[in-house]
Amino acid sequence: MALVSELDHFNISTGRLAETVAFFEDILGLENRPGDRPDFDFSGAWLFAGSRALVHLVEKDTDPGEQSGPLDHVAFATSDFDGLVSRLIEREIEHRLSGQPALGLRQVFFREPNGVRIEITCRS
Repeated sequence: MALVSELDHFNISTGRLAETVAFFEDILGLENRPGDRPDFDFSGAWLFAGSRALVHLVEKDTDPGEQSGPLDHVAFATSDFDGLVSRLIEREIEHRLSGQPALGLRQVFFREPNGVRIEITCRS
């Protein structure tokens, strides 16, 4: 039984925020809606296709010594958040719980064997 149902969004770290926003708006027709992005303590943008924010951008220093590449994490959605977290605990996989209560989201972050960070999101 699959515990994930769909790709929720992906996040890109960038030192060229305006240029990256313009690319996704121009090439893919996504829409930057600054008012629909939570008030995080870091700069960035969420790019929407309809009602879905498919691409998240985070503005960061581009010092190659501090980044492992432009892709920060891949996110999936689940309807069985507790089951998935239990599975991580059972398999002793290091993880971090988080959330955005104002958006009704619960989140868990962990790394897959190659080091790619994974986010699993559950809409409450």
